[in-house]
Amino acid sequence: MWQAILGALLFTSSIFGQTNSAVSGTVTTRGGEPVAGVLVYGSMSTTCCPFKREQITTNPEGHFRLEQPGRVVHFSRSGLQPKTIVLGEQLSEIQVAMNPTTNSLVVPVCEEPALEHKRIGWGKYGLQFSVPARGVKILGGKPDVDYVRYAIEPKGSKAYLELWFGGNAAASDADDDRFIESAEFSERNVVFPDGSIIGKDSSGRLRSGGSWRHTAVMVQGAAIYRDATQEDASIFDQIISSICNVPYLSQ
Repeated sequence: MWQAILGALLFTSSIFGQTNSAVSGTVTTRGGEPVAGVLVYGSMSTTCCPFKREQITTNPEGHFRLEQPGRVVHFSRSGLQPKTIVLGEQLSEIQVAMNPTTNSLVVPVCEEPALEHKRIGWGKYGLQFSVPARGVKILGGKPDVDYVRYAIEPKGSKAYLELWFGGNAAASDADDDRFIESAEFSERNVVFPDGSIIGKDSSGRLRSGGSWRHTAVMVQGAAIYRDATQEDASIFDQIISSICNVPYLSQ
């Protein structure tokens, strides 16, 4: 499931500690051609208000520079697989190779849920997931001002899957700690059937052995688990794989 190993890049994620030093570099294809127009952004600031992050797009030569990147830097552009890098303390110059989009998570139009499954969303339109009616507890679901949150807990387990719905319910990227503490992780685009990018699906394996996943759809919601056993992750991944959408214009 995880195909991107951090050691494949010019950095090592085994180095902990915060960096506030500037970082610059070049984004290229695997063949070494520079890539312009890549959105490059760093960690969210730790000071308020508002919380913000530095971002820039690569120039025609593929170059970029962030003055205060934090520990984690993200790269994205239409047609390319998203990528994230964990910076080492002394790392100030990097070269990032990006691949064409592959293995995207497709969000189809919803059909009837499978037998003995319950459809979960915020109302009958928009983002939806199919959750087993047996073997798990479904908690939460009480709407707040602009979001609603469910927690899906396998019976007898302490792990849980969060399903968030709402325009500002969840960030598009996993927390920095997930990437920093991972032995390996991978990312891919979330798309509609026509190929338009609507979000990001990030997942990984922690050094402690647990699995995590952060699947977010812009302005709609997200599915998140943070430290799950292989058995629990299998249940959660099946729920995430059921992701679908009911268009708001449907009758």
